[in-house]
Amino acid sequence: MRLRSRVYLHFVIALLVVGAAISVIFAVGGRGGLAREIGERVARHVASLAGERLGDRGALVARLEQLHADLDLDVVVRDLDGAVVAAAGAPLQRAAPEAIAAARGGAVVARPGPRPFAVAPVRDATSGRVVATVEVAAHRRFGPPALLGPLAIVALLLGLGAVVTRPLARRLSRPLERLTEAARRLGGGDLAARVPVSPLPRRWWQRRRAPADEIAELTGAFNDMAERVQRLVRGEKELLANVSHELRSPLARLRMALALVPREGRDEARLVEAERDLAELERLIDDLLVTARLEATGLPTRLGEVDVRALLTALAERARHDPAIAGRAVEVGQAEPVVLVADEALLRRALWNLVENAAKYGAPPITLSGVRLGDRILLAVDDEGPGIPPEARGRVLDPFYRLDAARTAGATAPSGFGLGLTFARRVAEVHGGTIAIDAAHREGGVDRGCRVTLTLPSGDAA
Repeated sequence: MRLRSRVYLHFVIALLVVGAAISVIFAVGGRGGLAREIGERVARHVASLAGERLGDRGALVARLEQLHADLDLDVVVRDLDGAVVAAAGAPLQRAAPEAIAAARGGAVVARPGPRPFAVAPVRDATSGRVVATVEVAAHRRFGPPALLGPLAIVALLLGLGAVVTRPLARRLSRPLERLTEAARRLGGGDLAARVPVSPLPRRWWQRRRAPADEIAELTGAFNDMAERVQRLVRGEKELLANVSHELRSPLARLRMALALVPREGRDEARLVEAERDLAELERLIDDLLVTARLEATGLPTRLGEVDVRALLTALAERARHDPAIAGRAVEVGQAEPVVLVADEALLRRALWNLVENAAKYGAPPITLSGVRLGDRILLAVDDEGPGIPPEARGRVLDPFYRLDAARTAGATAPSGFGLGLTFARRVAEVHGGTIAIDAAHREGGVDRGCRVTLTLPSGDAA
């Protein structure tokens, strides 16, 4: 349930509880006391009127009938022995012995309840002695017609309170919703995500602006944190790009120096190995520079139509002649004749990184595939190696993270810098796509192999 709905529901429940509590207090306390006091006064008045006609039974019955007709009261006059002297209205059960005893002693006893009831002494008009008792009961009309008005008023008040509290609940939850949305964007990689902060208005009775509340302070702290994170990441990227760019010159000089070294005898193999290492360093620097450029611009440089089948076939042919992949079977599997709009150089480089990763850390055969799924193109590289554990599939996409133990069958881990998957992920993102790592297939309920899939929009070439 949303926070706004929870706050609103709590307000409504609070209104219901307060309304019910007030009603119970009024019904039990105030109305009970009021009914008792009115009952005592009515009983005294009826006893006084009955005392005036006590010697004349016919006149007494006539007076009681008049009270019953005027006040809708049921009245019974009893002598001190409990015999009925006169009555009017519905028959009444005899009062409790303690109430009768109190009335004979000169007290008036009133009892509120479903049917209000009172007992009062009837005194002789000349001597003032208690010569009888009168019992009075009222008809309580407590049904749907009588409840309709109060219930309508209560419902109207609760509805008005619910309408008034809904904007308040939304106002309380809105800053938290904006903060949650900004936190999700920041966690998703949008380092420019901020929460707009509106200054609190100064009321007409305030000489200065009110201090910020807790939510405003939390919002400000989040924006400060996001600003520091953005500056830190920007500084690291700039440093990495600058260092990579500056390394190009000494690497070029090293390559030139290696080219001038005489290649004789045993030195030939060493020079070839040095040139291979130098080429790997140059590729690392190129990947770093391209990744930094993509991070800065977020756009590929040269978009065009790319034939997926031709691209995969060219990569497989290149792998057959590459010394680093020699001896490992690289084949094209399902490759539909589809065309997408992309930067072919970047896409070729990203897929080649995936092929090299499969050759280094997986096991042959390595299979390339490309299929259409709706308006998306899925480019996948499969291998039959040990695969990547599900809990590590998100981390291997981070820069410089390596999981050699999970992907290397032997004791010696192959060389690498942990940038191949990072570069492929960034290429997919700048094309509006995604990258996913899964098992190549399942055998007997166990994941086998590794599949890295680039999902890209087909673009205008669909």
